Amino acid sequence: MMQHARALVQEISTPPRTADRPQRLAPDAFVLIREHTQQELGTTASRRTRRADFLRAAAWAITARLHPKATGTTLRVAQDLSARLNADGHVAYCRDAMFRRLHISRRTLERHMAVLRELGLLVWAVHGSRTNTRPTGSGEWAGTATIYAAVVPRAWDETFGHRLSGHGYHARHVGFTVRGRELAIADARRRARPSTRRRDTPSCKTNHPRRTAEVEGKKNNTSRRRGRPRKSHPICVPETYRAEPQQAAHAMSVAAWVRPRVPWTQGEGLRRLAFALRPWVASGHSAADIAADFSVWRVTRRLASPAALIMARWREREHHPLLDDVPDREPSLVTVPPNRVFLEAMEQLRASLPTARAPAELAPPDPPGFVIRDRILASFREADRARRACTAEQCVTFAEWEAACDERERAPR
Repeated sequence: MMQHARALVQEISTPPRTADRPQRLAPDAFVLIREHTQQELGTTASRRTRRADFLRAAAWAITARLHPKATGTTLRVAQDLSARLNADGHVAYCRDAMFRRLHISRRTLERHMAVLRELGLLVWAVHGSRTNTRPTGSGEWAGTATIYAAVVPRAWDETFGHRLSGHGYHARHVGFTVRGRELAIADARRRARPSTRRRDTPSCKTNHPRRTAEVEGKKNNTSRRRGRPRKSHPICVPETYRAEPQQAAHAMSVAAWVRPRVPWTQGEGLRRLAFALRPWVASGHSAADIAADFSVWRVTRRLASPAALIMARWREREHHPLLDDVPDREPSLVTVPPNRVFLEAMEQLRASLPTARAPAELAPPDPPGFVIRDRILASFREADRARRACTAEQCVTFAEWEAACDERERAPR
């Protein structure tokens, strides 16, 4: 046999070129894993690996011609699998989508998957099945997917001088031999060396005119001015919403009291709600008054921004100071009492219709908005009175006990 009989004519995807290359493993020294029982996750001699090491090991095995049927298509299959690896190093086979994505036949894909398994680069984690996993009678079918685990063979670790702890799939890379350390240092230096080839695409290039140096009797090799510093615009808070720290803290306590009692405000953050309530608190409204006003507003259950609605309503009050406190209160109607002729006609009509119900039997109309508001205020006052009268020993929940203790500390002595 000639000396160059086994020489590699064209490398498909070579491992990183280092100053001191690893010793090439002879194909006869590598034993292919032909048995399917040795291609399982629990019986394999290969160890689990990351995406980068999986690609390097695949390129090394294909370049070294460790398998007679390994080609560039095998490396393309390995790259497609590595792009879909999860954090555990597992990947779903997805055969029907994979062979269309790689523009190869299904039989070719299955052959190259077998090549990767025989090289010790893939092992079965879960075997797929055509058993239907959908409920019986649903009219649908879905089988079980095949899950592969990415691994690297022991020969790759020995070639690159990796020291391992353990054996099989759960073995760990714990260090390097003297030879492996030299290869790792050379590989790190190669990665840190800047590339001389420009990698950006033409779409990344800019055609903006460059600044020319201004010559004023001085040197014309002045450095180019950097971009103008971005001006920081101060946040302008309206005068109505400005507050001292004590006032802001009081608005936070009011917002914490109002939010659980008004359903449509519960989707808003506490700080944003407190900011929107600052003008209401500053104008003398108590927490109970604010909650009663908000309860009679006709709003949807799910608001995108309750704070924005509250601020908009306050702006309406500022522009129209004659508006009533309750924006949705029903207006009072001015009516004229009926005359005698109308009342006699109504009595005759009731007499001719014996099946009609008397007015007293009719359902009472819904109370107007201001009546509902007064009822809500009364219920809030009654709840506050009962809360203040409750001592720490009578509290049922921890929240009530904490509120009672805070009230006792704030009480004047």
